[in-house]
Amino acid sequence: MYRQLIEQHIEEVNVQRDARPQNSLKEPTIIEHKEQKKSSEKPVTIIVEKPAKVAEKPKTTSSEKENAVPVDPLARKIIDETSRLSDRQRDVLQKTFAPILQDCVRNGLKIFVRLFSEYPRYKLIWPQFRAIPDSSLMNAVELRRHASVYLNGLGKIIDSMRDEEALGKSMSRIAVAHIKWNVQRNHVIHMIEPVLEVVKECNGYQLDDETRQAWTVLYQVIADLIEVFRCRALND
Repeated sequence: MYRQLIEQHIEEVNVQRDARPQNSLKEPTIIEHKEQKKSSEKPVTIIVEKPAKVAEKPKTTSSEKENAVPVDPLARKIIDETSRLSDRQRDVLQKTFAPILQDCVRNGLKIFVRLFSEYPRYKLIWPQFRAIPDSSLMNAVELRRHASVYLNGLGKIIDSMRDEEALGKSMSRIAVAHIKWNVQRNHVIHMIEPVLEVVKECNGYQLDDETRQAWTVLYQVIADLIEVFRCRALND
């Protein structure tokens, strides 16, 4: 009887084994092994350095361009004209003008009398001179007053020779003042010779080429600036 029990037990075990699924015997072990293998591997971290950014130049926006201060063409023209006078010429002008100031009114009268004798119609430019006879012009109060104002204005130009900004302002002031009397470029150019004669008389009757050139350039600059301001006035 004992042998029958053993055989019955073995048969039950065989029946239970046959009833189990075929893939359930070894597959779980294989799966567990793969998972353990995966988990045992250490992740590899790869560091990629990004290239440094090249600094870009700041771009000017349209609003900045609109707000930019433009160069004044008139100011540029004044600088261009006054820069025609070299340092040496400015020294010559200051040196040779000093003796003229010792008798400002008389020397100014000489300049205008010689100008009007060479160009009689120029007397008509100034209304206060029109009714004065030529014979009385030298002693006329109106001409004496104008001669003093003229040389004082010229003196301000000469005094500002070492200050470019002040020189430009003095030149501009003289140019604007002459426009209202309809003084034109050729009128100023024709004053060069009478001025040079007075310069010569007041400097020991010595007038070298350097002095002549310095005064000629000065009056050319004044004449050119008068035309610059005249054109501006017409355009405005």
